[in-house]
Amino acid sequence: MTGTRLLYPKLADDYPVAVRAKGSYVYDDTGKSYLDGCSGAIVVNIGHGVPEIADAIRAQLEEITFVTRLQFTNPRAERLAEELTLLAPGDLDHAFFTNSGSEAIEAAVRLALQYWQEVGEPRRTVMISRDGSYHGATLGAIGLSGHPQRRRPVRAVLPDWPKATAANCGACPFGLTRSTCALDCARSIEDAILEAGADRVAAVFVEPVVGASGGAVPSPAGYLREVAEICRRHNVLLVADEVITGLGRTGHWFGCDEEGVEPDLLVLGKGVSAGYAPLGAVLLSDRIHEAIRTGSGQFVLGHTYAANPLSAAVGLAVLGYVREHDLPRRARELGPVLAEGLREALRARGIVAEVRGRGLLLAVDFSRPDAPPLITAAAIVRAARDAGLLLYPAGTTPVPQAVVVAPPLTITAGELDRLVELFATALDTVAGCETTLLEGASR
Repeated sequence: MTGTRLLYPKLADDYPVAVRAKGSYVYDDTGKSYLDGCSGAIVVNIGHGVPEIADAIRAQLEEITFVTRLQFTNPRAERLAEELTLLAPGDLDHAFFTNSGSEAIEAAVRLALQYWQEVGEPRRTVMISRDGSYHGATLGAIGLSGHPQRRRPVRAVLPDWPKATAANCGACPFGLTRSTCALDCARSIEDAILEAGADRVAAVFVEPVVGASGGAVPSPAGYLREVAEICRRHNVLLVADEVITGLGRTGHWFGCDEEGVEPDLLVLGKGVSAGYAPLGAVLLSDRIHEAIRTGSGQFVLGHTYAANPLSAAVGLAVLGYVREHDLPRRARELGPVLAEGLREALRARGIVAEVRGRGLLLAVDFSRPDAPPLITAAAIVRAARDAGLLLYPAGTTPVPQAVVVAPPLTITAGELDRLVELFATALDTVAGCETTLLEGASR
């Protein structure tokens, strides 16, 4: 992008200039509207420009915007901690605030390490995650992530933590089908624990639905319960990365709720502030909190802006909005409608692709073993943007072939229909290019 001093993800690309947004739409400086089919980066769960959130921000600006945790607590952070922990599964009765999901993942790593130090097992330093996962952009979070493309630039300095096999029923790494599934993917986590040495493993990190990396890949039924049991059996902490899935996106308040799983640590980001302020959180169990309270009595981690009153006020307002409008229920009800609309658009064009996900966290995967990979995530995202629809590319291969479709949980039925229409337009554009390329190759 020329004529700018701002560093962009792809320096040669030109980006539209966003100037305002309202509801499910973003508008650029030419007046063009874009239906936000991916909630930004799967963030804006309650839609853009919600007056109640603006009012909460304005009111907080007039009271107090910043104090450091080293000197004060503040009513907004205290109340947000209470609200989130009352909502969370199990005994996640304590909260630590950060400025992003990546920071919250780092804090979860630190909490896991400190817990084992406090209880006299400092050898437990190994963190286990999964192939195809993505836990954030900071070094520790990338170290946890099983995303080869994002690890590559910094792999020389990453921790050598083991990766268990991914859970992906659409392309089972064990060659099984849904009818023959024996949860070998869950047991691969146990294999990783045993190989590392159970007395050296601190925690297992799992996304209930693999979001931005694999593209809305849900776990098979019973998977999370089996992983939780494996962690209990080997006395390993279970960390649920709910940066994307938390607070209604999958049709439940938390992705763990679907199987009644109670993790030791639960990580939040994105939807906890819905894009209205930087905010992340780690919810921790009584077990972990008590070990620290009766041990060293301090958690030596903090960020300058952590638990600031302004972000906490936003979090409270967003949480209240999600509750008042019962957005988890909306995601649960609208998700199947959107999924079927996407499938029908594909069927009508004879395009083979998998539509998967939970609630309003969906993806379309164009990986086809019987055809050349001409339909790519980048091509679909580009064609959709030209048509006025925003989608999010996903995948761990050098040329990703999945797109995430995750509109605001407030999207209307009419907007849902429009999303499918614009998706179909993008399909026609890309499929037409594919046909032209194939015809040219056959001459």
